[in-house]
Amino acid sequence: MASSGISHKPGESLAWRLDARLREAPLDPATFGKAVDAMLDEIATARSQPARLLAMLSEAAPLLRIAGRLEEARKTASAAIALAVLVEDPRAVFTNQLALAQVMQWEGRFEISTPLFDQLISQARSIPIYAEFLDGVLFDAGRNLYEQRRYGEAARFLREAQAMRRAAGMEALLEVTAEALRRTKDAADERDARA
Repeated sequence: MASSGISHKPGESLAWRLDARLREAPLDPATFGKAVDAMLDEIATARSQPARLLAMLSEAAPLLRIAGRLEEARKTASAAIALAVLVEDPRAVFTNQLALAQVMQWEGRFEISTPLFDQLISQARSIPIYAEFLDGVLFDAGRNLYEQRRYGEAARFLREAQAMRRAAGMEALLEVTAEALRRTKDAADERDARA
């Protein structure tokens, strides 16, 4: 569920780039929307298969957010969390809480997104089964702070994510992290110049 590239292309129809707000933006919104609709149509066929349904909901929630369908994304992430609790899949609970935090951020509900990101970071730092998600959670938490113009805090999270990604050899993710850090520095410099 972590973001994965300046121009992420799991399939050309789902390609996206980072916009000026450090949000994923579809390269071709109409094609992206059609691909998301096709995925949602498939979800209806998985209702009697909880594991498959959970996987599909988990994939759909972030894509709905990127498509700008925030209410659907919020409901999908919430449904995935509930199902993950039901089938006792703590990793799916975690990743869908991250998807929900991202939706709350995009809705400007920082009073919910920021504490949720803080909780997810704490869990990823302290609970081994979530450790692999820490770099992505830090990156997304940094973007959440960036939107609040809390550039210093955002940069700290982004730098930590960058260091982790560099150490792990995550080349594709290093590019997007470096871009987010550049934009954060530029925004902070611009704000300071106006002050």
